[in-house]
Amino acid sequence: MKYFQIKEGAAVLFLLSLMVSCRAPYDVCIGSVSDPSTELMSHDFRYVGDYKGFHYGLYNAGYESTKEHPKNLDIDLKISRWKTGDLEHRNFIPVRKAGEGITDDFRPPYDPTGVIEGSTLHILFCPGVDGRSAYVHVPFDLERNELGKEEVMTLDGRQVTVANVLDIYKEKTGKDIPWHSDGGPKTAFGIGMNVEVVSHDGYYYSVISAVASGFTAIIVRSRDLVHWESVCIPDFSSVGLGTTFWEGVVHPLRGDVFAFAIRVQSENGVIYGTWNSATGVLSNLRLVDGAITARPEFFDYKGSTYLSCNTSGPSEVEGYGSVYRATTSFYKVSGDGSSLEFVRSKSVPEGIHYPTYYVERGRLFILYSTDSRRLDPREARSNIAIEQIVL
Repeated sequence: MKYFQIKEGAAVLFLLSLMVSCRAPYDVCIGSVSDPSTELMSHDFRYVGDYKGFHYGLYNAGYESTKEHPKNLDIDLKISRWKTGDLEHRNFIPVRKAGEGITDDFRPPYDPTGVIEGSTLHILFCPGVDGRSAYVHVPFDLERNELGKEEVMTLDGRQVTVANVLDIYKEKTGKDIPWHSDGGPKTAFGIGMNVEVVSHDGYYYSVISAVASGFTAIIVRSRDLVHWESVCIPDFSSVGLGTTFWEGVVHPLRGDVFAFAIRVQSENGVIYGTWNSATGVLSNLRLVDGAITARPEFFDYKGSTYLSCNTSGPSEVEGYGSVYRATTSFYKVSGDGSSLEFVRSKSVPEGIHYPTYYVERGRLFILYSTDSRRLDPREARSNIAIEQIVL
């Protein structure tokens, strides 16, 4: 598909002409913000903000296999940047390759997230998937297009590694969570923080998960994105789904109330609820109807907050590292967070993995990992698709 420049007036007619080729009758395919000409695997995209007429995102890129797996050693971490309204003006900036950096000597970078504050893009990622690797922070100067000094992140004064997160979890709950693999910390999977980082009343908030045999989740906050403190360990016992939880996300609603959602691994679902940052209380917990195990996401659009998550649907595929993620559903969150209202579903037969969102000039856009045949029938590789979507 040819990329195009979005201009007022003519763009509307062009977008409408593309609707014929799209899977849903009211969404519009646009193109890709990854580089399928060189990448066999483009995955785990995270939209992080805009600056001076450019949008920015972070993602993993692989060159030897179409399969997404955190122990592939050919994975790079990249910045994707594209001009507002003009995908032809996009470029890719390498952040890290396997074997680089301060905390690990061979593992690939993984699970990026970040936020733009002023002229700085703050990048957070796991530099390796074994238990020794600690999450790191590296600033990117948007004026100079330069990476700054990499720093190891800490949680409650300890490096954010699998071992330390599990130790903190045990100290606060008394629960001893075993390693995900028999090989212990050297072969265990890493930390999951590849979800939204939000700002509220002088703090950044996120959720840290350690991928172990019993998945954990800790709501954390920080003033500088390097030094974090645990502020809540959610208790999901009332939902009755065990302890296999990870990839959680919090999102401010109003006052001290946040929307909260987390992936349920073995039971194939997503739990939704609200969290009060002042009292630490979790409320309104429930399993989202029809949800399957995948990373949930919150976003704001036209004055409302929405939850999106993968659900079972008429089109189900197995893709690179992801099973049966071909449908995403959208739920409008009530003002106080106490209820969800189903809005619509979107299905993409080639896969719709880890969607993320942004708004431009009142229009909502979705970005997600998918098979490149979504855009070009001749391709058999993954890319990050971008579409305008209607709610």
